[in-house]
Amino acid sequence: MDHDKHERLKHKLLLEDSQDTSSIPLRRKHLIGTLAFIIMEEEVLQADVMVNGITYATTGDKGQHIEKKRPAYEELGRLRDRKLRYIKELGLQLSPLFASEFD
Repeated sequence: MDHDKHERLKHKLLLEDSQDTSSIPLRRKHLIGTLAFIIMEEEVLQADVMVNGITYATTGDKGQHIEKKRPAYEELGRLRDRKLRYIKELGLQLSPLFASEFD
């Protein structure tokens, strides 16, 4: 992960949360920092899914053709659930930043 990109995103999220970032409690800053990592990982997984697709083909034990979901796609779903839990934990103050994702 790119440390500078994480810090920029974290700073953007902190400013979205409060104009006075020094007044944000430490626990909340940690949650926002973790959310920034989640967003970055989501971007990586989304790019992988866009390039490689949602499924892949394989051959079963008996020679049959099987379509399976790609692990990156499944992880993307779990990561988005986690992201939503963090956004809810942080409360409505961050909602304008993510409003389009949850319409």
